[in-house]
Amino acid sequence: MYVRFITPWPVRRGVDAGLFGPAYAATRAPVLPEALRVAIRHELDWFEARLPVPPRERFRVKSKKVWRPDGICWFVAEAREAIARAFGLAALLRDCGCEVAKVATRRPGQILYRDPWQIVAKPEEATPTLWR
Repeated sequence: MYVRFITPWPVRRGVDAGLFGPAYAATRAPVLPEALRVAIRHELDWFEARLPVPPRERFRVKSKKVWRPDGICWFVAEAREAIARAFGLAALLRDCGCEVAKVATRRPGQILYRDPWQIVAKPEEATPTLWR
């Protein structure tokens, strides 16, 4: 089973955005209370210290003879601590007014990268979505 937290901000090539883009944007949003920005930064620091960043080339897939950055990240079910922290980050983003939903699937698409905590997969028609 694979788990992903998605937001409607911004949709990229028909794929729902994940948590991290909106979270980084929130840390730079002066209209948000500083305590909320600090709490989000704290969660991001946790992920940066513990979750490997997949190599950029692992997000690329060839479509119609063109390489596109279409891969999306999913937590593997065994990454319980990371998923728990993602729930916390999602709650903080909701406090900012950003909608967040958790989706899970056994069919994330073609797997392009894997480590013990996450995968990068090329989405397919069966890939769960809410906002596209």
